[in-house]
Amino acid sequence: MLRWYRNITSTYPTSRLMLIYFSVGVVILVFVFTYYTRQISDLNAEIESQIEIFVNLAIELPSIEDRELQVRLLSVMRQELYAENRVRRFSFIITDADGNVEISQGVDTKLDEKVNEDGTISLTDTEKALLLSSLKRMRSKNEPRKIPFLQEDRKIAGYFYYGDVAPSEMAQLPFAITDTDKTPQKWQMWNDVLTAEKATLEEKERAKTFVQNTLSFAAIQTIPEWQEGYFYYEIRSFYGLLVTPIVLAVVFLLFGFGSLLIYMRIKSYEHAAIWGGLAKETAHQLGTPISALLAWTELLDEHSEETGDRVLEELSANMQNDLERLQKTTTRFGLIGTEPTMTEVDLAEVLAEVLTYFEKRLPQISRDVDIGITPYNVPVITGNAQLLQWVFENLIRNSLDAMQKEVGHIEIEPEYDTRHKQVIIRYSDNGSGIAAENQRTIFEPGMTTKTHGWGLGLTIVRRIIRDYHHGSIRLVESSSDGTTFEIRLPCNVA
Repeated sequence: MLRWYRNITSTYPTSRLMLIYFSVGVVILVFVFTYYTRQISDLNAEIESQIEIFVNLAIELPSIEDRELQVRLLSVMRQELYAENRVRRFSFIITDADGNVEISQGVDTKLDEKVNEDGTISLTDTEKALLLSSLKRMRSKNEPRKIPFLQEDRKIAGYFYYGDVAPSEMAQLPFAITDTDKTPQKWQMWNDVLTAEKATLEEKERAKTFVQNTLSFAAIQTIPEWQEGYFYYEIRSFYGLLVTPIVLAVVFLLFGFGSLLIYMRIKSYEHAAIWGGLAKETAHQLGTPISALLAWTELLDEHSEETGDRVLEELSANMQNDLERLQKTTTRFGLIGTEPTMTEVDLAEVLAEVLTYFEKRLPQISRDVDIGITPYNVPVITGNAQLLQWVFENLIRNSLDAMQKEVGHIEIEPEYDTRHKQVIIRYSDNGSGIAAENQRTIFEPGMTTKTHGWGLGLTIVRRIIRDYHHGSIRLVESSSDGTTFEIRLPCNVA
């Protein structure tokens, strides 16, 4: 098992292994999300099909002539669908042929009471707007259905009182028709048919006495008018269940993204710690022998003065210059391993120092290479001069190594970006360029195409620019005609 793990980690770098890990996780998450969503959709469709039963019942309710039965059925439906502890999933509105709302159910409790109990109650503008928006929404979801409904309930308009007669004398049946207050309006007694408008006071009293003494009577009811209307309805889906997997997916993706950021930050800290430790240890290990060698060169100087040996004096001077250069490099490594001191730096002085250093070494190269600096006027920056010199030295060394043309040219073009308050330095050469497959990894440790070197030059450059000077460096373009980098450094302009 351990051997298998080592093979995997050696074949696939950590970043690629993390990518595979997250890819497999996303695939599993998509599969679970799809399955869960399908189950929820099936559940939602099944619930809607069950509610369809109540839809059909609600459509039939207005056409039931037995008002008492209609009220009972409506009460049962309300208990099932609109209980206080349940979310209203089904609502409907019945309008007449002209679009006037006659019945409302499940839209809003107070609004339903106003519409259903007393049509004479006026609605507020807010309630009217709610009805209109509900109708519009219902119409967009389901096609309205035509239904017959009763415009009003049966009402008692009066009473019919009648006496007893032989079947053969039905024409002389004594009767009295009253209003709802049992006041006679029309009656027949002793073959005389009278009305309240034409009867005398004595005849009215006799009719009242008949009504009071007659036990046989029947209620006279109005016949309700049937009318054609439209039935609008909607079924609210379980959006909470449908949204849940989406929310979970977003949470998992955010969690994965956060984990990846944390991993990258930890990896960056580890690299920084390794770099710092390596740089400090290198500076420490080189410091002692360099100091000793410098002391030996001083003895050689003294000996050459005593003996008058000019060759020994020249060799001692060259050795001392190189040792001082090596000591300077050691100091730079020490700065990489610690937090360097930042001061105001004049970029012109930095570039002049770099140019002076290479002017002594360019003649030793078999090719003709010149380094040009475009005239400029930029403000000072906050930084470390030694580290910034190291940046340009590393870039120039890389250019010289990649310079395969007889005549080489390196150009450094500083300028000031007034909008972002940054100093922009464009560094370009006419070397052989960087292969396309290597352009994305040129700043990674160990990335090199040369047979010598550790591949740390551009890594050190990026660390100095980004971590210590809070700037940025990027590869602008690279081809067989040359390579161009862009460096951005913040400056001290208010």
